[in-house]
Amino acid sequence: ETEFLRRIRYTNLPKKCLIKIFTLSGELVAELDHNSEITGNEWWDMRTINNQEVAPGLYLYHIQQFKLGTEQMVTDQIGKFAIVR
Repeated sequence: ETEFLRRIRYTNLPKKCLIKIFTLSGELVAELDHNSEITGNEWWDMRTINNQEVAPGLYLYHIQQFKLGTEQMVTDQIGKFAIVR
């Protein structure tokens, strides 16, 4: 396995949403802008907004669904996941 295969897939996403990933202390790690009529999948390469590999640990995600054609938020969902090496 190479570092290029290390990634996380978010599934069953709405057509337009923003995924924000945070550390437990609230530091923003990454933002993924999902906008697809075709697939409900979005891949994250496990790199930070500064293009550094993330450390093992517990992370939070916040998915905000937006009304198509607008910036109006419809719903949001919060969850957590662990990265183990």
